Amino acid sequence: MTSTASSKNAISNNTASAKQAPKAAQRSPGRTREVFGKAWSNPTGKIGFVILGILVIAAVFAPLLAGQDPTVQTLSATNTKPFWLGGEGGYLFGTDALGRDVFSRVLHGLRLSLAIGVITATISAALGLILGILAGYYERFLGSFLLRIADIQFAIPFIAVGIALTAVLGPGIFNLVAVLAIWAWTLYARTIVNSVSQVRRLDFVTAARTLGASTPRIMLRHIAPSVVGPIVVLWSTSVGVTVLAESGLSLLGLGVQAPGFSLGSMLADGQTALRLSWWSVAFPGLALLLIVLAFNMIGDALRDGFNPSSAAKPHNPELT
Repeated sequence: MTSTASSKNAISNNTASAKQAPKAAQRSPGRTREVFGKAWSNPTGKIGFVILGILVIAAVFAPLLAGQDPTVQTLSATNTKPFWLGGEGGYLFGTDALGRDVFSRVLHGLRLSLAIGVITATISAALGLILGILAGYYERFLGSFLLRIADIQFAIPFIAVGIALTAVLGPGIFNLVAVLAIWAWTLYARTIVNSVSQVRRLDFVTAARTLGASTPRIMLRHIAPSVVGPIVVLWSTSVGVTVLAESGLSLLGLGVQAPGFSLGSMLADGQTALRLSWWSVAFPGLALLLIVLAFNMIGDALRDGFNPSSAAKPHNPELT
């Protein structure tokens, strides 16, 4: 009887533990969810996500939010002030030197600037991740060669190279994205090359190599997840830098060409009539400022989220 009772208790305990195991597994969040949860709980990250969300909504729904066609020219209403400054016509951000609605143009230009920044940063991050892993894994041969190329690129000012390459390839969105993406890979590669060199010597990588795992599998399944944190942080901050670089080239007439326009090309168009319509430059510049600010704040929050030591510590009432 005693053995029967003990066996029943063991069975009930195992059943209870089996029921609790899935719940515990469900309660444990994944690494991605944990990092973004920390970033959202960070006040800086929350502000950045909110600003970015507002900008994305404004860009996606630009045709609905904009009152007028951004390319329509109303020559009878050139350089009109915003209505809250006493201007006529009910223009929220006024009009430019050609009578185009600045508010509509900011919303549509925001869409193109965000698209260029995100696409370019993603391409350069993927290229930098691949080349950085190769440079760290084959550090004696390929690594030194790639790092020397990166040093040369860092030594040359980007504006000079961007102007030269864009002048050779010709202005346009695709050429601009190609120039920015190819030039920005060095930042990612140099950031992770030392981490890759350290990870490839760890025990789990050695075990995978001993079990016969191929080199591409080791790079993708074991090394890449270990260095993806710095890549995500760099990506979030480089989007704003890329948008500024695109705006600089567009300001020089080497970026987006008419009839297309971005926030940078709006700055280039508005600088000729800055004294007559300062609002045609101020509001595109403010949109650029919000883009860079949002991505930089998100990048800082993600950096803290990937850092295990940044976890919030419990409050100790004895210390207060």
